Parts: sequence; C-alpha cells; structure tokens
Amino acid sequence: MTQPELRRVHRFWDVEACGTHLVRAQSGTRAFLDSYTRHRFETMWWIREAIPFEAASGKDVLEIGCGNGVDGIVFAQQGSHYTGVDLTETAVAAARRHFDMMGLDGTFQTENAEKLSFGDESFDIVYSFGVIHHTPSPLHAIDEVFRVLRPGGLAIVMLYHRHSFNYYVRIMGFMRAKVVLRILSRIGHWREDRATLALDQMVELRGNRDRRVWNAHYSGFLEQGWRYLGAGSFIHHSTDGPSCPVAYTFTRHEAMDAFAAFSRVDTKVAHLPFGQYTRGWFPRRFERQLASRLGWYLVVFARK
Repeated sequence: MTQPELRRVHRFWDVEACGTHLVRAQSGTRAFLDSYTRHRFETMWWIREAIPFEAASGKDVLEIGCGNGVDGIVFAQQGSHYTGVDLTETAVAAARRHFDMMGLDGTFQTENAEKLSFGDESFDIVYSFGVIHHTPSPLHAIDEVFRVLRPGGLAIVMLYHRHSFNYYVRIMGFMRAKVVLRILSRIGHWREDRATLALDQMVELRGNRDRRVWNAHYSGFLEQGWRYLGAGSFIHHSTDGPSCPVAYTFTRHEAMDAFAAFSRVDTKVAHLPFGQYTRGWFPRRFERQLASRLGWYLVVFARK
C-alpha cells in the first residue's frame, strides 16, 4: 500500500467507526453500544452460529479492523486475550471506549493490515470481518495474517462474495442502471455540472440510502467518464459509500487460492437479509438456504 493509497483509505474510514451510521443513538453512549450490538446480531443473526467465539477462551486473539468493537466484546466475554487493531484512530478509540463500558480488558492500536507490527506467530486466532477486501493489496494482508498466526492457529476472514445476489442483481444491475439514468437525464449539462459536483466532497456518505449517493456516482462519472461504470471500478464505490477507495470481491476459488499457504481452508457463504427487507416475514430457513449459495459474505476458515 503506497502512502497516497493509505491516505485515501484512511480518510474514508476515519469519518466514523464502521457501522456507526446504521443506528440512531448518539455515538459514544451506552445506548449506542446497546443499539448497535442489537442491530448487528439481529441483522446478521448467523454470525453467532458461524463464528466459533467460544473457542477463543484463553487464546490470544487478534482482530484486524476492530470497528466499534462489538465482535471483539464477544471474544473478550469468552475469556480471550483480545487485541483489536484498525487503520483509523476513530475506530480504535470507539472500540476501546466500548470495552471500557462493558468492563472488559483489551489491547488496541492503529495498524496497517498489510504491514502489521506484531512478531511472527503471535496469535492463536486472527479474525477480520469485512476489512481485508478494503485494503489495496488484500493478498499482502492475508500474508500478514499467516505470518502472525501460530502453527495450528485459526484465521477467520470475511470477504465480499462476487457470485452473489448483491453483486450481480443489486450492484451491477439495479444500482448501475440507476446511475446510467441519472447520467442520461443530464445530457447537455455535463460540463456545467463538473463545476458544482465533486465526489471527493462526499466522503462522509455511508451506505446507499442517502439520496446524495446518486449525485456522488454522477460526479464519479463526470470525473472518470464511462469507465467509472465498469465492473472493476463501480464495485469500489457501491458497497460502503460512493467515496470508498477500494472494495474487492472474491469467488470461492479465488479465496482458496489466496489462502493456499494454509494447511486447511474451508468457506461458508452467508448474508442474504431478505428478512430485513421484508420486515421479518421471510422465513429464516429459506433465507439460510438461499444465502448459502447467493450470500454477500464469503467467510474463510483457514488453519495454519
């Protein structure tokens, strides 16, 4: 990761600890922590089924990308020796504050996932949920996961899954079509619009619910032309916010190749939250079955 790339990634993610925008409670309060924890484990109910938190008891656990620290709290509650790292000071401070609220011990520090400061074979478990695909060189970060993991240790890494409903239907289909319609509606005004819209000014946008998101995508088109809508470009700006610098997706085969240095690699595909979009009436058993093939999250379990 070069310094300019590092600064762009840092700037985007330093606006808030990841996920803060998902709940209305004031950040920094116990009400926020309770609300965010509830939202996370209700929306992604499968996390507690898929992630072996209980296996962390007495183990040295490293979380790469601690965010608001909610998953780290679960590891700590299981009796692990927890270390949480993040690229941004904002996330590190939020996670530390939330651990303090829960009366839990943990070590927190800022780190670059592609160049960790820890010695070789320092941890029994390395956990990273939705982080490594946001670094410019994910393979370098995976090499670091392998390096700091002890022999016999377990890496648990969630990556975005390319062969998913979210990638093909929502992002590359619906979202891209909506941007094209926005572009076509402004034919004849592109030159004047370049003077008033700037993608770089919308770095605070998170997710895809804010109406300004579509102006941001239009701005990206004005800056980069039609190549902005190419699959290799558009995906970066369509997962966590239009100003997000990097967001890669992986197939199962690509993930297996990326973790080839490990002795055993298993994968699980999850997260197709139809219940969230249908106000809970979509049966969870059907959601589980569909998510196992078309889910947005590809969770890798790699044993060193």
